[in-house]
Amino acid sequence: MNTTSAEYWTCAGQRSDAGTAESSSTAQDSTSIGATVPYAAAGPGYAGEWALFCDYTTATCQPTLPTTVAALTGFLTTLPARPATVARRVRAIAAAHRRAGHLLQRPDIGPAAPPIPPQQLPLLADPGPMIAACPTRGWPHGLHGRRDAFLTVLTTSLALPYPVARTLTPTAIVTGIADESLTDCDVDDDTDCLVAIAGQTVAQDVDPRECPACAVVRWLDILGTLDGLGRGSARMDLVTAHAPTADTPHTHRPKSPHRWRDAATLLPAIDQHGWLDDYRPITTRTMRTRMARTSDRAAQPVSEGEPPPGTAGVPFTAPAARQSFGPTAPALDEVLTVLDGVADDVDALNARIQALLNADH
Repeated sequence: MNTTSAEYWTCAGQRSDAGTAESSSTAQDSTSIGATVPYAAAGPGYAGEWALFCDYTTATCQPTLPTTVAALTGFLTTLPARPATVARRVRAIAAAHRRAGHLLQRPDIGPAAPPIPPQQLPLLADPGPMIAACPTRGWPHGLHGRRDAFLTVLTTSLALPYPVARTLTPTAIVTGIADESLTDCDVDDDTDCLVAIAGQTVAQDVDPRECPACAVVRWLDILGTLDGLGRGSARMDLVTAHAPTADTPHTHRPKSPHRWRDAATLLPAIDQHGWLDDYRPITTRTMRTRMARTSDRAAQPVSEGEPPPGTAGVPFTAPAARQSFGPTAPALDEVLTVLDGVADDVDALNARIQALLNADH
């Protein structure tokens, strides 16, 4: 028995010897309650934790099974430990109560409070600025950006829960012409085409940069290239791609052939170098992280203090953490553009060196 438990027993003995008959009777009743509760009540896996709690309640003359919120809070406060140890002690006490047919009462706050269920992070109500803030070109940030925009459509525009969104397969997507009386020859504008996911029609926006339907098609096209033709082809497409502008035509129909329909999942795991895990979707934790970054990008100015698309007239106030970098700190898009230029220069230099080597041979 540790020193703290010995002090409890000593204090209880002193109260029993020097106290009144009422306190002596109370101590005897408490000891009797503790003695009738076996140390194995919580199961063999929690014998040590449950025995420690029984020692505490017996020494402090408090009920053991069922216990009270005051006894549980006092036990965890008087015997502090690491968070993992505290959680194990609470599980042991809860297991003993569950095995005995009791419901453990737990406080609303403190170390014994029940854990808060995970919830989706609060995001912007309008998915448009978030979609526009996602990169659409460059390697590999353009690949991650298109997936982030597609994820924004699923979780913000369509309000799909994270566990549902990560398990979607290509069979959940339907593309076609909105008016069944029209044919492909009659459709000149992609705004006449629709995209539906999991039975919901994806909304369209006037600005192609903020259009959810365009974001879906952009991701499907690059997913088909990455999954069907490989990483090299996807990199080539993204390096030579052009970022959408307000005057760019809408794209609501995926390119043929539809290689994305052969993908195992719509949200595959992709590492920082652009390597694809064919059959493993991203985790919900990664989804929350990516959405938080997307929301953060949408809250930043695009360039030279200009607000992001769709938020014209709304003044932007940089957080204090970002103001410390000074007004000359480059924006994310500017850094990515510079990196694209460096990558192009390196490719050109490698090609020149290879040409000289071939000429020598």
